[in-house]
Amino acid sequence: MADINKKKETGQKENEEEQEKGRGVRFITALCILLVVVNFSTWWLLKSSQETTEDAVYGVSSLYLEELTMQKANQFTDTMKSEIRQLLVTIHALRESDLADQKSMQSFIGQMKNNNDFDFFALIDEHGTVYTENESFPGISKFQFPERDFTEPAVSFDQSIGNENLVLLTVPLEGRSLDGSGLIAASVGIDADTVSDRLALSQSDGRSFSNVVMADGSYVIRTYHMHMPENTNLFSLLERDAEFTNGTSAKGWKEDMKAGKPGMAVYELQDVLHYTYYMPIEGTDWFITTTLHYDLISRNVDVIRTTLTRNSTIQLILILFVLCALFAVYLSMQKRNQRLHFEKLQAEEGSKAKSAFLSNMSHDIRTPMNAIIGFTNLAVKHAEDAERTRNYLNKILASGNHLLALINDVLEMSRIESGKLHLEETECNLLEVLDGLNSMIFGQAQDKQLELAMDAVHLAHAEVYCDKLRLNQMLLNLLGNSIKFTPAGGKISVLVEETGGAPEGFGSYVIRVKDNGIGMSPEFAAKVFTPFEREKTSTVSGIQGTGLGMAITKNIVDRMNGTIEVVTAPGQGCEFVIRLRLRLREGAAQAAGAGGSEKQRGFGQQDTAEIPENKPEFSGRRILLAEDNDLNREIAAEILEEAGFEIEEAEDGGTALEKVRASEPGYYDLILMDIQMPVMDGYEASRAIRSLENRELAGIPIIAMTANAFEEDRKAALEAGMDGHLAKPLDLDMLFAVLEKMLR
Repeated sequence: MADINKKKETGQKENEEEQEKGRGVRFITALCILLVVVNFSTWWLLKSSQETTEDAVYGVSSLYLEELTMQKANQFTDTMKSEIRQLLVTIHALRESDLADQKSMQSFIGQMKNNNDFDFFALIDEHGTVYTENESFPGISKFQFPERDFTEPAVSFDQSIGNENLVLLTVPLEGRSLDGSGLIAASVGIDADTVSDRLALSQSDGRSFSNVVMADGSYVIRTYHMHMPENTNLFSLLERDAEFTNGTSAKGWKEDMKAGKPGMAVYELQDVLHYTYYMPIEGTDWFITTTLHYDLISRNVDVIRTTLTRNSTIQLILILFVLCALFAVYLSMQKRNQRLHFEKLQAEEGSKAKSAFLSNMSHDIRTPMNAIIGFTNLAVKHAEDAERTRNYLNKILASGNHLLALINDVLEMSRIESGKLHLEETECNLLEVLDGLNSMIFGQAQDKQLELAMDAVHLAHAEVYCDKLRLNQMLLNLLGNSIKFTPAGGKISVLVEETGGAPEGFGSYVIRVKDNGIGMSPEFAAKVFTPFEREKTSTVSGIQGTGLGMAITKNIVDRMNGTIEVVTAPGQGCEFVIRLRLRLREGAAQAAGAGGSEKQRGFGQQDTAEIPENKPEFSGRRILLAEDNDLNREIAAEILEEAGFEIEEAEDGGTALEKVRASEPGYYDLILMDIQMPVMDGYEASRAIRSLENRELAGIPIIAMTANAFEEDRKAALEAGMDGHLAKPLDLDMLFAVLEKMLR
């Protein structure tokens, strides 16, 4: 037995020794492999350092030259733009008297040339004739202008004017003529040497320099180069004498320049290595080239080589590789998270926009519908009372008209946004448009005791071509807004002016619609042309509107290629300024003034529904009705009073809060709270009531009674501390059932 145990112990010990020996062999093997890898990587690094250095030099040179060339190109472009601006200022000074005849015009050309220190200045007419200060040339073929139609500013190069190499800047010229021939362009020439001096294209004693060349290798601006003779085509010389390296070639260079692509070429010329970066110049067919001699950057080569040699161990390379890999993974995850966050924000914005649109539409449609249904039921119930029924029917008609206006505005916006709104230009007399507006607006302005003035001053041409229907719609929208937001005794004016500066056959017009009403805040003025936007103040709240009229007006003005702006301040009224360019009718008549008056649109919005025959009796119960719309309060109060309630009213949430705070516990049995109100909306008012120190007052039942009828609106009401939610138009059976349940 002892021998057996001894044998087992001996076998176990031998097994452990073999395992230990195996671990040692594996460790030595791993160490040898690691040493081999380190030695091999060090040898590989030393061997490849020269290649890496050259690549680094090429990369650093490319980056440096690209930045330097970009700066030079931007300097050149800025210089050309500055000269073009100076040229535009010069031709802006051209007056009709300067074009009385050719002599006057050439005198102007000479004066401008001397005043602005131009090397060359000329005007070109539609027949191609070029006029300078001393002579004219029949045809532009003598000069290297970029094109014949002169539709936009252009830059070109000319060696045919005197003995100078000129950079020509040409800009279109409109609305000017000489002896019946239209002047179509103005051109100024700048000596190429002057441009070179301004840009300082040469430096470092000829070992660093820039040139401006054409795609075929011809020079526009040339600086000194010790290895190139003067007046030599760039590509001709390089193809003959240069040896290209680093995978570059003269052929590739030429192809890049023909394609308008930037790049870099490395070549040896007269035993000197050159690095040249080339880049297209904006607005021209030219390229700017920047060249460095290798010896300017050779001092950096040793630093790069030393740095690469120091990195002699594979461990450091592996560590750097792992770190880079981890960093790359981190960046990838960050980019992915940022993309997901951005997509989430986009989805949320889209959802908010959709919800806002549906909420606005629900509220603006349900409100007049509620009035129509409620007053119809009241009219049926009181049919024997003719005066009362007539009053209800008038309110039904007004609400129906408001609903129709809303539907029309929504459909109009739909047509505009779908691109189906098309303008039809017809013959139109602007004075007749004003007279028509006067006829439509006079009655409403008079009813509201508003003073309306319409005038057409400095109107030389009243006969134009435009879409008269859309012009009327645009002005009626503006005037309707002025009437709605101008109190009795206010003033509204429409002023039409014709200004100068329009091309031949067209007229520039400014239309100003001004009132001294309540005005707008700067914040709302910035978004007044956004659909469904209405300023939420106590003054504006009771005035009905869809919030689409200004958006429709803005779209019509845009379709007419005009502009519209608003000048306003709270309490100082509004002035809408429209600028249009309209085509004139032949034989346009002289205009006179016009005068007139205004018109009012819109009506109240109400809430109610079908009145049941048998309803519960609530005598002795008192309800606080918080509603900012007068007609809504009138309908709700009458229905509730007929059911036996005593009603007290509040025009906004702030007033409702103060009434509750000032009351004794038990004075109010229940609160019916609208949501969209000025000063304090229904949500804020409910939260404030629930926060009152007197817990009996804080516990008064509150029911939301609102046209915000979506599920999220119901949840928002409950989250604000309300006890129930009733959507407009009201179902009176449900109303009385909820009231009975709350008061039980």
